[in-house]
Amino acid sequence: MTYKAWTEGGNLQSVRHDYTDGLNGAVSVPAKVSGATWSTQEDGGHTPRLKVVPTGKGVAHCLLMEGKDRVLDQKKGAAGQPVTCSAQR
Repeated sequence: MTYKAWTEGGNLQSVRHDYTDGLNGAVSVPAKVSGATWSTQEDGGHTPRLKVVPTGKGVAHCLLMEGKDRVLDQKKGAAGQPVTCSAQR
């Protein structure tokens, strides 16, 4: 599963994603972010989730995608507001 976060008019302040970590089960971790884009590939498990917070008045976007073309959730936030993507699989 692909997790993607990006902003328009600002940078990423924080990104937190939930995924399955082998024997540890579901975990929620903050990502190391720098600049306006971030992405990773993880096992999303049954309830993948991604929360994106922009800097200043930036507009945050999030995307959860399975495989190359199956979008599970995609959202665009309001200026300066966090946005969360989630899915049930």
